[in-house]
Amino acid sequence: MAGLLVATFAASSPATAAAAPQAHAAHAPRAAVAPPDGGTVLYFTHDVDGKGATSYEVANGSIATYWFGHAFELDGTQYFTGFSWDTRERYGKPGEDDVGPGTQVNLAEATFILTDPSAERPWKFRGMEHTIGEFGAYERADEVDTTRKPLEHRTSSGKLVLAVPTESFDNGITVSGYAIFVFTPPEKRLDDAKDKVWAFLGSVLAGEDNSLACADGDVMPCTRSTGELVFSENGNGDMPLLTVKPSGTTISGPDKTRQLGAADVAAYAYDAASKAYVVR
Repeated sequence: MAGLLVATFAASSPATAAAAPQAHAAHAPRAAVAPPDGGTVLYFTHDVDGKGATSYEVANGSIATYWFGHAFELDGTQYFTGFSWDTRERYGKPGEDDVGPGTQVNLAEATFILTDPSAERPWKFRGMEHTIGEFGAYERADEVDTTRKPLEHRTSSGKLVLAVPTESFDNGITVSGYAIFVFTPPEKRLDDAKDKVWAFLGSVLAGEDNSLACADGDVMPCTRSTGELVFSENGNGDMPLLTVKPSGTTISGPDKTRQLGAADVAAYAYDAASKAYVVR
């Protein structure tokens, strides 16, 4: 894991936490020790002091923004990882400011370990990675959907698979999904040069809501669907299978809707070649 330092620091103060309402530091550790805040995560990720801000320029016009934080336990160790995203650097070249649905953002992470919950500085910086994948559209990350909880799965080899609930909006349709990540403890990586501690494995669809586009049914049928994400063991490998069980309605034709059911269940399997989850 890049940038390994032996550094400890105090938990975030109420004043700092209040300045970062979008930090999404979900699921505090069992010891109830406040995790590092968004400003701290960005500082350790980019080595640029933003004075506690959760979004600021880090290099050549690139803007880094804190996205999501997750505390978890693995093999008896309490971790906290803060994810951030950053836009591309700009050098005044033609087309650099053009954005569209294919313009994604870079994902980065910084991970900390809870060493002593009773200490003044309970968290130690474990390491960071400048890039663990790309996602989003129009040079923005998908929003974290705080109405749903992140989901975890622990593999037999000791990895953690994390599904972060997300929400995006385009052409009047709100799309719900899950961004899938995997955490491999540094000591369990097979190749330090190639294998990442955290890796983004793609997103899966979990529902749609066209209420802002359907105009109460005057433009198109109004539909809304949600999906339950379920992990299951994969007999062919360590990474779990993902199944999304939908409910609600979808458009089935002009002026027609239908109820979603068993025939609409979507299954995803990890593809080692693309290092992402794909539809089975």
